[in-house]
Amino acid sequence: MSSGYVLSDEVLDHKINEPAYSKKSSYKAEKSLNDLDLFTKGQPVDFYKELRDNAPIYFHDPMPTDPEPGYWVLTRHEDIKHVSMNPKIFSSQYATGNLLTLGTEENRHPKLFKSTIDHMLNLDGEMHLGLRKEHMPFFKPGYVEDLQKKVTIKVGQLLDQIAPMGECNLVKEVSQQLPIYTLSEILGIPEADRQKLVSWMEFLELAQYFAVEQIKQQNEGITDSSPDPAMIELFNSMVDEMFDYGKHILLKKRKNPEDDLLSAIANAKIEGEELTQEFLDGSWLLIVFAGNDTTRNTMSGGIKLLHDNQDQKELLINNPDYLPNFINETVRCVSPVIHMRRTSLEETEINGQRIGPYEKIALWYGAANRDPEIFDDPDRFNILRENADKHLAFGIGRHTCLGKPVALMQLKEFYSQFLARFPDFEMNGEWKVAPNNFVHAIQEMPIKFSPKS
Repeated sequence: MSSGYVLSDEVLDHKINEPAYSKKSSYKAEKSLNDLDLFTKGQPVDFYKELRDNAPIYFHDPMPTDPEPGYWVLTRHEDIKHVSMNPKIFSSQYATGNLLTLGTEENRHPKLFKSTIDHMLNLDGEMHLGLRKEHMPFFKPGYVEDLQKKVTIKVGQLLDQIAPMGECNLVKEVSQQLPIYTLSEILGIPEADRQKLVSWMEFLELAQYFAVEQIKQQNEGITDSSPDPAMIELFNSMVDEMFDYGKHILLKKRKNPEDDLLSAIANAKIEGEELTQEFLDGSWLLIVFAGNDTTRNTMSGGIKLLHDNQDQKELLINNPDYLPNFINETVRCVSPVIHMRRTSLEETEINGQRIGPYEKIALWYGAANRDPEIFDDPDRFNILRENADKHLAFGIGRHTCLGKPVALMQLKEFYSQFLARFPDFEMNGEWKVAPNNFVHAIQEMPIKFSPKS
């Protein structure tokens, strides 16, 4: 990475092509993965099955007003694995590995747009490996073991707070709080500032919704679903606050480094050059979002799975040794990151579908993790599933989630303590899921249980 390198400037000059070859399947789905409301009841597993059965390599229409072509939807486990394991053909860097589209210039958020591009997740080859190396010490077994001792205590404290209540919104009281605590310990964020991350996360999960509603208003005018202008103003204010804080603390860590991940990021040098401010902003956004959101939603999602499958709940409570496999099965079923994106760099083929250079490909992990070719009776939640660990929820290949060991550690500590203390828990109302097709963002999870003094 040379001095002044800004990936977001580079990708804007890259062209995305329409399909170069005829589509293997003529199937046309009635539903759309661009419909964010489709994801507010959980992931659309029936639609995933429809696509897998009829067009496992399906060319999807672009968003309304989108200047770019549509994208290939992959729903089979083996196809997603193939693309993930061949980064020289399927690039994260050419046009980002996470954004389905760059959209139109007028719809790009002035701060979020560049920061969703300028980070490690969207780099290939040595650039990616160089930045990844800077993060590695904070996810190695020894570090995670020491961190687990703190997490064990924190889980106990959070459960102590809800114990006398007999009911709570699990997201607000526990699922939101634990990952923020753990992430802050890794990053080196002062305790007084940690609740700010909670508020930022709540608004970041709505960023996609605000962007889509803005496009709808351009096409249809103001409708019943249009967000309150005051809410948009508050959202923009929160985004400004988040980036101002990130800039402040990263520059502070650059001048006075400590033994934490933010200091490692602030002082990272790739090919002898410090990261640009754009990459500092992007790294800050990535670590805040990825380090918190996935674990939080898996914690809440697992509780709902146990409530909906009382036989599995009873089996787990009576056999705590099943906990590690239960966690893998929970991660498989929840699939907290719904999709990622790649771009073909050359003419290639996926499962018999010829694809030309510079075409968009979306990897739908929620679909792959319910592929019947890999998982028997895939829609059944089965904590005894022998190959539950074959899920792709953490990705695979070079872009496997760095935070995987920390996430699994937190899930283990939470579930082991929660189930021991509140074995009679039940859902106490409807859950609420944000309109988001990138992450399975559970916002409310009301539960009740026998109060304890």
